[in-house]
Order: sequence, then structure tokens, then C-alpha cells
Amino acid sequence: MGWPPGPGDGAFLLALDTTAFYVLAASLFVFVGMLWLLHTRYPGRKRGLEGYFEAAGITLIFLSFGLALVVILAMHDPHGNRTSFALYQVVLSGYWFSFAIPVVTVGSSVESRSRGRIPWLIPSVIVAVAMFGVLFAYYFAVI
Repeated sequence: MGWPPGPGDGAFLLALDTTAFYVLAASLFVFVGMLWLLHTRYPGRKRGLEGYFEAAGITLIFLSFGLALVVILAMHDPHGNRTSFALYQVVLSGYWFSFAIPVVTVGSSVESRSRGRIPWLIPSVIVAVAMFGVLFAYYFAVI
């Protein structure tokens, strides 16, 4: 089996009016809302913001990436090909998030708390990307 084609037009509906999309958007909104509340209620509290970003920074990045990917796919090709649909499913199924966010959060925390002496951030990101690839291959194969 060769490399899959790039995302493009096809027969699979990439709808944004699904419960999974709304949950993804609401999750991101909650984290952004928490940041806004922290910043407005406790202005100038540097340690509070540092704590927030240490705890939620990875989650914000993953949720933002996922939301952007799904929106871009759906806007570019509302009816996508197998590649588009597999990418869409990787994000909206939630399995990748439930695995990747904790792995990268732990890797980041270990590296941060060890002041870089235990370099786990990059390996944890590699594991998260590999899991994305595995789930993409799964969804691509079962479609």
C-alpha cells in the first residue's frame, strides 16, 4: 500500500454540525474562558498564568490544532476523500486526544520539573504524532 493521496474532494461528508465537533469547540472554549477569567480577575499574577499554562498549555495546543484541522478540512472540501475523512475521524473520534494530551503533558511536566535534565517533551510529541499516524492508518483502512 502506497502513501495515501492528499486531502481533497470526495464522497464523505465532513460536517461541522455534529456532537463531536460541538464538544471539541466547547472544550476549547472552556479552556480559553478559564484563561480569560484568570487574566481578568487576577491581573498581573504571573505565577497564576504560569501555573495555568503549565497545566493547560498542551491541552490548548492540541484542541486548537484539532479544531483548526477539522474546520479547514470541512471548509476546503465539505465532501472529502478517504484521506480527508480519516483525518476528520482521528480528531473527532476523540481517541487521539484521550491518548496524546496526557502523554505530552506528562513529558512536558517531567522535562520542566527536571529543568531539562530528563528530556521527555520531544519523545512524547513523537509518540503523539505516531499515535496520530496509527489512528489515521486505521480510519483510512476501514473506510
